[in-house]
Amino acid sequence: MDRLVAAALLSPEGRAVVASGAAGAVVRLIRKALGWSQQELADQSGYSQATISRIERGETRAARDIDVLADLAQVLGVPPAVLGLANDPNQRRRLDGVDRRDVLGGAVALAVTALLPQGVAVAGRINAADAAQCWTALHRLHELDAQQGGATVCQMAAGMSRRLQDALRRGSYPSSVGRELQRVTAVTMEQTGWLAYDAGWPQQARQWWLETGHFADLYDVPEARVRVLASMALQASDDPDRGPESAALAQAARTAVQGEAMPTLLSLLAAREALGHARAGDRAAAISCLAEARRWLDHGRRGDEPQWLGFWGAADLAWHETQVGLITRNGKSAEIAARVALTTVDAEAFPRNHTLYTARLGSVLTWLGQLDEAIAVTSDAVQRVDAVRGSGRIVSDLHHTVDMLGQQSYPPARTFATAARRLLPVPA
Repeated sequence: MDRLVAAALLSPEGRAVVASGAAGAVVRLIRKALGWSQQELADQSGYSQATISRIERGETRAARDIDVLADLAQVLGVPPAVLGLANDPNQRRRLDGVDRRDVLGGAVALAVTALLPQGVAVAGRINAADAAQCWTALHRLHELDAQQGGATVCQMAAGMSRRLQDALRRGSYPSSVGRELQRVTAVTMEQTGWLAYDAGWPQQARQWWLETGHFADLYDVPEARVRVLASMALQASDDPDRGPESAALAQAARTAVQGEAMPTLLSLLAAREALGHARAGDRAAAISCLAEARRWLDHGRRGDEPQWLGFWGAADLAWHETQVGLITRNGKSAEIAARVALTTVDAEAFPRNHTLYTARLGSVLTWLGQLDEAIAVTSDAVQRVDAVRGSGRIVSDLHHTVDMLGQQSYPPARTFATAARRLLPVPA
């Protein structure tokens, strides 16, 4: 990478622009560091000068288009992560004689360094504004996860977690700032585990969550402890033999909630417990927990919820209801809930979840024998999956649904399955 570009990205202005998530502003910063005009960037990239201008101002959909931003990153010679994209985890190891591991490792390191304030990135003097910027950087990880899936962001999160841990050990800061650093470090570590889980890497996820639990106990960060237990409860519910463990983890998360718990969190934890009870064969307890989850959700948001709870709402509760219906073999309940999940999710804000819910509705319809609609729904998910291929959960779900369709005696279902398999990414 051009040294002038690296210097611009790591300057106070550059860090603030990268942390803001405004891809167009980052493009403008890099273009100016290279000494290029908008027309010169247009000539290099194949887009018009007017399009470049609108992208830099954030006034066009192209400013959020993955393919356009990837093209610009390549022309500008910067890691895709700097423009809010994550590197493709399925890239070949070697390209043109260059070891991709070295290239991508350096790209991730630069992106993490640019996201974090200088005092944290180099473990120097850290003030309250620096701690606040760390939360902003974590929010960027949440956004990237919701847009693209865990595998594409996990490296960045792991790097950020290690930088934060190092800053706590070697940095200089007042006690109030140290407390904020402890909190943001613990929550970032838990998020790293979640990203590994979504990527389809269960052992890495478990390792991060166990490490986070130890850190949360050591520094008394109950929010991280609750998140770890809730995430581990969801992971355990994936295994038909771990139902009691899943329910117990969700119950432990409820116990770990300190003070006046917010309704949104209590709704999430009740829904996670429902999955565990369903796996354990206790349908009545699962239904009771789902009803409790709906009651808490009906209380509405208090307005002071942490950013990570922003995803939880009617669509996500409906997805949990779908899962309970599938586990307990209640097809009608699963179908109703799957349709609610898909129609209520915000596809623009949470494209990863939208694709996940589309895939799940496809599997429910296949199970119920509604094959023409199942083909149409699953086809939509297959067409969308490339943008969120970093989510191993979605890729695995789609492979499962396509395999189900391929096993049907209905010829169009088998024909579709054959074509879909050629388009799907390889599961993790």
